[in-house]
Amino acid sequence: MSQPVPIEKKVLILGGTPDAGYVADELVSLGYQIAWVCAESAPADGATRPAAAPAEAAPTDALAVYEGYTLTGLAGHVGGFVARLSGDGGPLELGAAALVVATGNERYLPKEYGLSLSSNVLTVAQVQRQLDAPRVTGAALPYRNQRMVVLLDQAGETSKETATEALELALRIRQQWHAEVTVLYRNLKIDTYNLELLTRQMRDEGVVFSRYEALQVNPQEEEVGLAYEEGELLADSLILPEQVRPRSDTPDMAALLNVHVGQDGYFQDVNIRQYRPGLSNRQGIFFAGRCHLDGSPVEVKADAAHAAANVDALLGPGLLQAEEIIAHVDSAKCVRCLTCVRSCPHAAVEIADYEDVVAARVVDLACRGCGACVANCPVRAIELVGQAMPAWMQTP
Repeated sequence: MSQPVPIEKKVLILGGTPDAGYVADELVSLGYQIAWVCAESAPADGATRPAAAPAEAAPTDALAVYEGYTLTGLAGHVGGFVARLSGDGGPLELGAAALVVATGNERYLPKEYGLSLSSNVLTVAQVQRQLDAPRVTGAALPYRNQRMVVLLDQAGETSKETATEALELALRIRQQWHAEVTVLYRNLKIDTYNLELLTRQMRDEGVVFSRYEALQVNPQEEEVGLAYEEGELLADSLILPEQVRPRSDTPDMAALLNVHVGQDGYFQDVNIRQYRPGLSNRQGIFFAGRCHLDGSPVEVKADAAHAAANVDALLGPGLLQAEEIIAHVDSAKCVRCLTCVRSCPHAAVEIADYEDVVAARVVDLACRGCGACVANCPVRAIELVGQAMPAWMQTP
């Protein structure tokens, strides 16, 4: 077994999102040096991205904020990553023992709604701003007894994130404006943290839930008509939640980091069935928050804390130890065909000049001992150290 390697407890966080801010706070409290890189390019199709908190985060000895910088390259492996950045201040290189990706997602108003925003067709965000505006005496009077409908699932199943926000908004409208609030839904799921409690509280407050299968929306000048199986409903205001989708730059970011993207377009955990989500296919690169999951704000914050715990589990001792079973290349046999480089799911194999020859080399700290390179090597130049090779693979 190789000797432990001492490392500096430095972590690079990518993403100008609240998710990244949660991770930064957790890791700073655990004694880590944090470089927070937050550059937000404008998404396409009028989509929006969650506003970042870095402007509110005062840099300290433990936290350095790099606003306006983007990642252009990544070299090295766990314990010794080198990130290349570009920004207004010119090119920059930062070293880190681990990386946390918390770039978030994008929000957009689906075209499937077939509706244009107007004075009586509003988004959840627009109504939230009205509720959050400074109140004066009688501010709720214009809305008292108005008929307001929150529409879910009209453009496919509404995400956990925006459905939770829409339901919380419906309750606030009922409590603060005393309006008549109806929630129309097709397939409401309450598997999100405290969502069953929230829906019970909404019913107790007088919010009405009504299910539909087919819905026709007819916006008029002063009201909106909604026709469905239960009959026709007239609303003074129709409130639409936005939908979420992966960021348009996720594939480019994944290529730079050499990590995987799932079929849904989000960053993919190394094993979606594992009990420790947030681990990427590369040792030392972690995912946090909305860049890899759909969750309520509470779940996103918990996932950020989980990402920080994953980092601390790896780097906390200040030493990195290779796995008990790792791959090793016999440089004399290697023919540099690159099969191992392409087949390694953990990006742990590289071509290097060592032992007086240019050959494939497995980076011990990055190797997880899966054996993919051993199985795929056409000249049997690789073996698993620490585990006996099965008899059928042994050379007679």
